Amino acid sequence: MFKELIASVESNVIQLDSFEFGGILIFIGGLSLLSFYRMYNWFHHARVIEHTPTSKVRSAAQGYVELNGQAQLMDGPLIASPVSGRSCVWFRYKIEEKVQKTDSNGRSVSHWRIVKQQTSGELFLLEDDTGRCVIDPDEADVITTDKRTWYKNHVVPPRRYTEELITDNEPLYAIGLFKTLANVERQKLRQHVSQLLRHWKNNDPNLLLHNYDSNRDGELNPQEWEQVRLAAERQIKREHGQQEKMEQLNVLKSSPHKDQAFILSTISEDK
Repeated sequence: MFKELIASVESNVIQLDSFEFGGILIFIGGLSLLSFYRMYNWFHHARVIEHTPTSKVRSAAQGYVELNGQAQLMDGPLIASPVSGRSCVWFRYKIEEKVQKTDSNGRSVSHWRIVKQQTSGELFLLEDDTGRCVIDPDEADVITTDKRTWYKNHVVPPRRYTEELITDNEPLYAIGLFKTLANVERQKLRQHVSQLLRHWKNNDPNLLLHNYDSNRDGELNPQEWEQVRLAAERQIKREHGQQEKMEQLNVLKSSPHKDQAFILSTISEDK
């Protein structure tokens, strides 16, 4: 049986012209390079993950970190997959059409051609028992357990649908660049302080001079103006009931360093 198979392959190879044979060699070479590249990336990612300790959101250092938690929707509109309508925090889908054609030997061959694909770019959250972190999935290598493929053979041409999802409350492993950004509430505080300072300056500049012009030279120097700003901040905090310590906004995103992989996975790190 095996000898017959070898003989059949040899016969088919002999029948190929030089152009077809060269095309096959190029295809095999390209496939080998692609396999080597993927294997290299896999080993590199495995080494990076192995040498990066898992952090908690609250105590994570600024920089490249690994987190474990649950995926959560952010406040706002719900996210749903365009092809199935299923609710999720992240989706990726691909729609393909079956293309039928005849090769140079008159044989009918077919392949799948991508007609539409999309990857979700919406922000979502990773939550552990210490806090929350915003996930910016742009440029992430996403690995999901929730992957489905189905066909519509009753349409012409036939179509194949592939969908991957990360759903709300699903376990989530993430490794990437961790940054703590200025809190939105603190930015609002600065805006209110600026508005109050403009109000004081425009409506009663003499009162400012009376209260804060300590050297009585008729103008406010930088040190005196800083005292005015602090007074405005204290008043805004009293009016809005804000506390000195505010929750920080943590974000995990892709790193500019190519050797630092950005991975989101619903598969356990151990697997």
